[in-house]
Amino acid sequence: MKYLKDIQEPGMGTWYFEVDNDGMAYRQIVYHDDGICITSNRKHELYHFMLAEHPLDAQEFYYKDICQEEFEELWNEQLQLGMKDWHRTQSRFPVGTRVEGYIEAFFPQGTLINLLEPQAVGITNTAVLKSETPAEWMYPRHRVIAEVSGYDEANQWVILTRAEVRGSQFQKAEMDPYT
Repeated sequence: MKYLKDIQEPGMGTWYFEVDNDGMAYRQIVYHDDGICITSNRKHELYHFMLAEHPLDAQEFYYKDICQEEFEELWNEQLQLGMKDWHRTQSRFPVGTRVEGYIEAFFPQGTLINLLEPQAVGITNTAVLKSETPAEWMYPRHRVIAEVSGYDEANQWVILTRAEVRGSQFQKAEMDPYT
């Protein structure tokens, strides 16, 4: 992995990325000039799940290489701020529990599932999900039933297996207040 910093034009804040050798972003942090921080592992009420959708060219003049330690320090500061929510999520979703939610987004790590609790995000293997799901159901808001198999501590996500997409979508009234 490579770690990049991009100081945007005035008013756009400072952006940090963890990218693979092809430039695909796996984690992202944005510090806005007004003090707001957005991380790719959490849904933001205005920006949804913010992660670069296209590969980044680390050779572009506006990206500066940074060390992994610098990125991890900033990332861990944000994880600490959400630790109370994370512990609540882990106690609410113990390993082996069958859960219901809906597709939120597709990331390089997998499919993000909203678990219908504030700040509770699950992740499941996209390739497996696609292999067992009609293509027309592989979209945000489609219902998902899955089993908790563990926890991704680096992103504070619940790891889901045996995920099944249902043909119906969640309606706005059924969704959490952060949608």
